[in-house]
Amino acid sequence: MPTVQNLVKEVSKLKTKEVPGAVQKFAAQHWTPAQLQGRFMNWLQNYKVKYIDTGSSKPLVDLCSYGFVFSYAYSWPREYAHYKHEQEAKLKGGHH
Repeated sequence: MPTVQNLVKEVSKLKTKEVPGAVQKFAAQHWTPAQLQGRFMNWLQNYKVKYIDTGSSKPLVDLCSYGFVFSYAYSWPREYAHYKHEQEAKLKGGHH
């Protein structure tokens, strides 16, 4: 099974202009939807056996952690735009 290490070794020998084509070729050969689905299902089954079937609290911690990361990443652009607007208003001497 080819890994990302194989890709890095292959890409490190190429010129910069050749890298996108090599990555695209590698992805087309080794990361097909069927292969990705199979890997994901294997990972999901192993996760279930290791954590859910044993009654571990890790799934709950993972859910909360990834939920926080996703919500922060999702809301960050709006928060940043609001912050920039507020800064511009302060520079102009107006209110927000």
